[in-house]
Amino acid sequence: MTDSRLTLISDVQKVGRRYLATYRCECGNEKRLDAHKVLSGHTRSCGCLAKDLVRARQTKHGHYYEPEHQVWRNMLKRCSDTRFQQWYGDIEVCRQWVSSYETFLSDVGRKPSPDATLDRIDPKGNYEPGNVRWTTRTVQSRNTKNHNTNKTGARGVSWSKAKNKWRAAIYADSQQKHLGYFESFDDAVKARQLGEEKYWRN
Repeated sequence: MTDSRLTLISDVQKVGRRYLATYRCECGNEKRLDAHKVLSGHTRSCGCLAKDLVRARQTKHGHYYEPEHQVWRNMLKRCSDTRFQQWYGDIEVCRQWVSSYETFLSDVGRKPSPDATLDRIDPKGNYEPGNVRWTTRTVQSRNTKNHNTNKTGARGVSWSKAKNKWRAAIYADSQQKHLGYFESFDDAVKARQLGEEKYWRN
């Protein structure tokens, strides 16, 4: 195999049902391997080739460890992984961003601060130029559309089976804040509105 890194340095010996031999890898490591797998091309190194391929994928374009690259990867994952279907089932990433991190970075720019997050201005719109911005988690939470499983129609208000009451909550200061349990749906909605005035007034 032309792309093999292995050189045979011992006789092939039968051990049980296997034929083993010692090979020297281009990296300098010597290892006893299955000769059939080496000849078929299934094994091409002592193990260093797989590590190098992973490293090459991770460092492609030299951007892998940039924070914006992590945001880009997460964006693609949210819109392609079925585990996120209930939140992002109708949301797509524009073609030019799917195929190019550099284009995404050119359109969006660098994060203005370490804690900045990528937010869609129109929460029902796609990830595309003109509909994304860097913002804080608090601002992003205000802009987030109702969870697809929220049947109440009121953001931050849900029915608690455990308490047999309506629950109001709000996301602020990077955490969810419990606003209380209520017998009345309208009271829960009012509590949520008061919570927005309290936590989001700035």
